[in-house]
Amino acid sequence: MGPARGEAVTAAPARPWARWAAGGGACTALALLAWVVVAVLGPSAAVPGLGPGWPPLSLGGPEPVPSELVSSVLAVAVVAATAGAWLLLSAVARGWRPDPRRVLLLGAGAAAVLVLVPPVGSADHLSYAAYGRIAALGADPYVVAPEDFRTAAGGLDPVVSAVRAPWEDTVSVYGPVATALLAGISLLGQESVVRSVWCWQLVVAGAWFAAAAGLHVALRGRPAARARAGVLWTLNPLLLGVGVAGAHLDVVAGAAALGCLLLARARPLLAGLLLGAAVGMKLPYGAVGAGLLWAWWRSSALSRGRSAGGAPVSPGRSSPSAAGPSPRTPPAGLGFGARHVLRGLAGALLVLVPAHVWAGSHVYDQTRQAGRYVSLATLWRPLVEAGYPRELLLHGVLLLGAVLLAVWWPALLGGGAARGARPGLGAGSGVPAVAAPAAVALGLVYLLAGPYVLPWYDVLLWGPLVLLAPSWLDRLLVLRAGVLALAYVPGLVEGMSPAVEALTLGFRREVGPWAAAAVLAAAVVGALLMRRSPRAAAPREALGG
Repeated sequence: MGPARGEAVTAAPARPWARWAAGGGACTALALLAWVVVAVLGPSAAVPGLGPGWPPLSLGGPEPVPSELVSSVLAVAVVAATAGAWLLLSAVARGWRPDPRRVLLLGAGAAAVLVLVPPVGSADHLSYAAYGRIAALGADPYVVAPEDFRTAAGGLDPVVSAVRAPWEDTVSVYGPVATALLAGISLLGQESVVRSVWCWQLVVAGAWFAAAAGLHVALRGRPAARARAGVLWTLNPLLLGVGVAGAHLDVVAGAAALGCLLLARARPLLAGLLLGAAVGMKLPYGAVGAGLLWAWWRSSALSRGRSAGGAPVSPGRSSPSAAGPSPRTPPAGLGFGARHVLRGLAGALLVLVPAHVWAGSHVYDQTRQAGRYVSLATLWRPLVEAGYPRELLLHGVLLLGAVLLAVWWPALLGGGAARGARPGLGAGSGVPAVAAPAAVALGLVYLLAGPYVLPWYDVLLWGPLVLLAPSWLDRLLVLRAGVLALAYVPGLVEGMSPAVEALTLGFRREVGPWAAAAVLAAAVVGALLMRRSPRAAAPREALGG
């Protein structure tokens, strides 16, 4: 005879998410602590020296820290960060609803600590400072490489001279908005490398926090969506460690793109300004603009359907049917009309036109040249090494991207709005819920089919992903980010011992391409399964417009 009802309820765990949340929190704390330890130890194969001055703080001695030590600690950080993000997502799926204010404060505290220590994992921040310095002094960073500028200045400019291999002879690949921002920071940093870098770290952390605060406000009253946003953005150890701790431009562009999605309906002009800033920093963030155009087209199609005799549905409300929305029932109206698009376009042009006039028509020359680059941990590297011609690389990428988009678009977007197809992964019926899946689909094409991808490029997806309903994509991208970050430990080209160089480059060359292919295959299979099971793609919690 079974237990009584009251006994069964008493025996059931009151908090099934507790162990997952505790484990995820512990792994996240360990990962961030490891990143801080590597930064504080001083110059190494993971941390380029910044010279005298503070902040950021460093305890470095006269000799570089052994690359074996920093690589081991960073590997622990990446593995712990991946496990932490995975466990926290599992806790949210099991009902964990942390205090959102506490999550925001914890994230802000973590970012504040990361800003007090030098950047970890690359020397990109030194290139940023050099390009800004070149522009601030009246030269053209799209024409004059740091080494050329250093030579012309007699080797006396410490900021430009700090650029590390292999970027000394490379002109800027970043957009004109990024260059203008970096030039402004250079005016604050002047000839001090450490001050220039720290000012930039403050900008990166500030942009990240602004996006986190925006999510905190936009998701008010939606505890499940808020909890997931806390895991994927505010407390995401991979984003904090790889992006914020690395002081990467992608975090600033990603925060601007996320703000654009959140403000697209209520403040379209401001959203356009943010979109122009994001695209003017890095072109791939145009995926967010394409997503907003899709939201406008879908809204227009739904309006035409209702005016042709379809039953109107109030914005933010679902079908009154007790059985739930039918796969053939259009989602609620978006209220995203031509005026929103025109104001958003005006805002974007207000940023992009002056920036491009100032920078000149040659601003993307290096970007076109970079289209021939192939990073080691991509599926294109073995093909190029086997003889695939680089001049046909773009054709191959476009073909693969078209195939992938044909597979993912119906799964993520749920088919054509005019036909009233099933809902996609968007978490609700608002503009972000329609634009974000399109941005994710385009971002997946860029990141999984592109020939040159680095760990911090994934920031392109973290923001729009927050605005999707929970799905297999969350964990897939966590695993991808973790493996890719592990492939680029310790981070710098210089300073590795022969053993560490053999290990890290071996992992990057041998494991990285296979991991990239596995993630690509998993994404395709998942998309096909979603298309076969419409119910699996239905949104779980409304986000609203």
